[in-house]
Amino acid sequence: MKILGVDVGLRTCGYALCKVRNLEIKLIGEGEIKPNPKNSLPQKLDTIFEGLESQIKAHNSTAIVVEKLYSHYRHPTTLGVLAQVRGIVALLAHKMGIGFFEYSSTRARKSFLGIGSASSDQVKRMAENVIGRKFKSIHTADAFSLVVAFSHAQKLARIIGKNR
Repeated sequence: MKILGVDVGLRTCGYALCKVRNLEIKLIGEGEIKPNPKNSLPQKLDTIFEGLESQIKAHNSTAIVVEKLYSHYRHPTTLGVLAQVRGIVALLAHKMGIGFFEYSSTRARKSFLGIGSASSDQVKRMAENVIGRKFKSIHTADAFSLVVAFSHAQKLARIIGKNR
């Protein structure tokens, strides 16, 4: 399966495209989509939509993985913006006919590092150790950690399914 992990953001939307087979994960590509800050919100969302759509089409992805929404109570506006970006990612998955999966950041980080409260820098360092090369940013490394969480969840689902 080719899985597209997406670290949603309006300023920087990071993604990691990986080939997943059981617990074996191979990074195919990573990148960031950075809409022009001077553009309107619809234009920024369109930039992200088109950027992710081109990655899905180019690599024949079978699923998208994103973080569940969470926002600190002191920053409610952030939640609204992230919800809009996640909405276009969910719409993209639907339009392209591919799976849409979501995990909390705590679950993804716990699955990847064993510590749910790990920082983005810790995630990046671990991702670099796993892959054996530098990641472009904390955003692409976070996207990679989502693919790892997806891989672990799929493996667990298969094990549970066999034992029923």
